[in-house]
Amino acid sequence: MSAEQKDPRTPVRGSFRTLLTWCGFVAVLAAAAALVFREVLADPASRVTAANDDTSLFIWWFAHAADSVASWFGAGTGEGSLLTTVRMNHPEGVNGAWNTSVLGLAVPAAPLTWLLGPVVSFNLCILASPVAAGLACGFLLRRFAAPAAAFPAAFLYAFSPYLISQAGGHLNLSFAVLPPLVAAFLHSALTAPVGGRFPERVVRLLPAGVLLAAALGWQFYLSTELLAGTFLAAVTALLVLACVFGIPAVRSRALRRGLVRRLGPAALVAGGAGAIALLVAAPLLATMAADFGAPREGLRPHGVWVNDLADAVVPPSFVPFGAEEDLVPRVLGIDPAEVGGYLSAAWLLVAVWAVLRTAGSRRWGALTRTAAGTAACVWLLSMGGSLRVAGADTGLPGPFRLVESLPVLENVLPMRLAVHVVLCLSILTAVLLESVRTAQTRRRTAARVCAVLGVCATAASLAPIAVEARTVPIPALFTSGELPAVIPEDSVVKAVPQPRALAEPDAAQSMVWQAVSGMRYSETGGYFIGSTPEIPVIYQSPLDPLDQALRTVEDEGLEAVPPEDLAEAVADSARRGTDFLLVPRDVPRLPADGDALALRLAEASGAEESLHGGVWVLDLRHLR
Repeated sequence: MSAEQKDPRTPVRGSFRTLLTWCGFVAVLAAAAALVFREVLADPASRVTAANDDTSLFIWWFAHAADSVASWFGAGTGEGSLLTTVRMNHPEGVNGAWNTSVLGLAVPAAPLTWLLGPVVSFNLCILASPVAAGLACGFLLRRFAAPAAAFPAAFLYAFSPYLISQAGGHLNLSFAVLPPLVAAFLHSALTAPVGGRFPERVVRLLPAGVLLAAALGWQFYLSTELLAGTFLAAVTALLVLACVFGIPAVRSRALRRGLVRRLGPAALVAGGAGAIALLVAAPLLATMAADFGAPREGLRPHGVWVNDLADAVVPPSFVPFGAEEDLVPRVLGIDPAEVGGYLSAAWLLVAVWAVLRTAGSRRWGALTRTAAGTAACVWLLSMGGSLRVAGADTGLPGPFRLVESLPVLENVLPMRLAVHVVLCLSILTAVLLESVRTAQTRRRTAARVCAVLGVCATAASLAPIAVEARTVPIPALFTSGELPAVIPEDSVVKAVPQPRALAEPDAAQSMVWQAVSGMRYSETGGYFIGSTPEIPVIYQSPLDPLDQALRTVEDEGLEAVPPEDLAEAVADSARRGTDFLLVPRDVPRLPADGDALALRLAEASGAEESLHGGVWVLDLRHLR
């Protein structure tokens, strides 16, 4: 058929076919997410998938963002600031810029929070996180591979043990769309045509630059740690690229000129994208720079949250053949949501095959060597400042030791860099599948079968088949219409048990109670990152005399604290501005039986007690 005889509808048909392909991929990702998180879907208003209680923190920030947005229109509680709040840790408050307030998701999800509540809104974002991550990875891989190769590899990224483990409490890290988008920009910069003048080459990169600026600016409000970690991985990739192209560039004048003609426009567009992102993030950065609640030291000790070499092949509990407990000895006990370094022997073999098959090819060589080198270097970074093997410290210094002394980057937990290793393995998987798909050799059928079997074995070894959910205890008072009559709006409340900075279930459950109540009251407690004039970094509200008395009750029993001491502790809480003391009858982590504790506190202090919706409400207002 001649050019004049071509069907003019062909581009339309091609676009429609592409759209259908992407829609099919979205459907597969969504179905897989629903299957993985099926226990949450069974009751999304009261169940979460997490062995820790960081979920309470995220649910609280979802409710706070929805309330702040509503307050802009006169419908909320009146606290219109997204980045600062006194609703938690009252009256000192909390600097949200230093906490995982996930405004990049919580603000867009505000209508869902208004309609369905913060627990459902949070859970829907957890379900959406592998879908979003898979789409971002698919966007990257489709730049050099057909859907048949790109989408299976992107699926492995979306449902990798790292992303699924982080979904067990860390929404800010499981929503990992930034790494693939940054990699896509780097790929665009290195593969863009070198013809034309400098302005023309810059214009060609502008679409990628706009996407990069939007991704970076949005990421500031989602997770600054993932942003910092992606920066580290990008710098590592650029160093690997320098090694990959360095020696050939010395020998080849044409290659050297091509690199120079690409680097200038890429640097200009990347710099512009970074500048725009910083402008978008200016409110967040200004709030971080303020003295209000800002920590004055590194957020976490070094050498604890690190990967072990054995992590690559020792499966976590939720994949096939995984043990119920972490089999790799750690420096300290680590939250299961952090143990995401598992890659599986099958995926490592697929990656090695990809390197052996394509590292020397003209089409794939540079990409393969860069991805493999970046994966190896970032894995070393994820092991922290000292390399560990099967729990033993080898004494060998790791490259992350260079990072630990750098401002801002010192707060990156090394083991969370594993997401970039996973991305590199997904790239190698796509390269392998595309190379066998397009092969013209006689053995291409056998290679295709082996590649498909390898990817299937990888998927089987990584499959999150045992992701469990738990029920968040929410007394009826906080979800019933009785609450406004019991606790007036803008009251100051102290709930028992006080939120604690523990990587254990229900450690901060009272934050969920406040969230589902519509943020109608302020809470003296809180789980957050902040500081006091005396302590450079704190992770929860400091203990007042009543908290200390309740800790004694928890450890030694209700009779261990004399009535006069309880009375003084309750009176002190009232003098600090607390209006009501809430003691649920039956929730986990109570320091004593709920009924006995509430009546003992009321009898000792003279507070008026009443029972509503499974919660004893002690009115302290007359004790001031």
